Amino acid sequence: MTKMTRRIGGWMAAAAVAAMLVGCGHRERPTPPVPVPEPSLTPASPPPPPPPTINSGLGDEEALWHLRAALNVAALGCGQGPAGAGIVTRYNALLIERKAVLATAYAAEKARYGTERGALDRHMTQLYNFFADPAAQRGFCAAAADVAEQVAATPAAALPGFAATALEQLERPVVAPRMIVASTARAAASAPETASAPTVAPAPTVAAAATPTASAWRIQIGAFTGQAAAEAAWARATTRVPSLGGYSPIYQPVPGKPLVRVQVGAADDRAGAIQLCAAAAAGGFDCMPVTARR
Repeated sequence: MTKMTRRIGGWMAAAAVAAMLVGCGHRERPTPPVPVPEPSLTPASPPPPPPPTINSGLGDEEALWHLRAALNVAALGCGQGPAGAGIVTRYNALLIERKAVLATAYAAEKARYGTERGALDRHMTQLYNFFADPAAQRGFCAAAADVAEQVAATPAAALPGFAATALEQLERPVVAPRMIVASTARAAASAPETASAPTVAPAPTVAAAATPTASAWRIQIGAFTGQAAAEAAWARATTRVPSLGGYSPIYQPVPGKPLVRVQVGAADDRAGAIQLCAAAAAGGFDCMPVTARR
């Protein structure tokens, strides 16, 4: 091989190496991946607190009078359920065995409304209607059965302090459906305008029943020693609560005892009986539900 040939081969090898180096110099480097930021999680808003109710802001004695009213509604409306008989028995025992502490509770409730005519009567009607909400009755009756049992086991002196806790338990099934409706309404209000918001129904009220000639329901406002005492008690009841004046009393002697029961028979249904008991409660009288035979 001549020197010229070897020289040409060397030049060609050098050119090939140079070409390789040039190619490497122009090769594109891979682009590193762009980091993706982690999504920020907005913490969920806490559920709104329960709205104030007719049982909010009460003293211990007033709370006890409201507790008595709630159990009265349960005795009227839950009597046909599985725990109904127990509720009625324990409610009646509360009226008979805890008279002194209930009288103090009534005095506190009455003092709150002063001497304004009809103010306490209207308040009692609102209170009874609150617990008589038909949408809540299943849960309310279950809660009332538990509370009535707890009341029976609580000493009389401790009942005012226990009443607020018991009211929270009793009103929970009443307030819960209303909070769901309110939450649904808020969600619908924040949705696009094309979405139709549901209609929020007002709190139900229990309408007063017309006075029938023959009644399926009666309430008993007490038992008194003799006919004269019973008639005097009815006169006091109509003076304290003028709305009772539209009803006729029924005087029923207690067999074997010198007592006369005073009953009012003017309700064809549970709603009418609730109205009667609300009126009796406004006057500080007992209200024992009695189912009259036709």
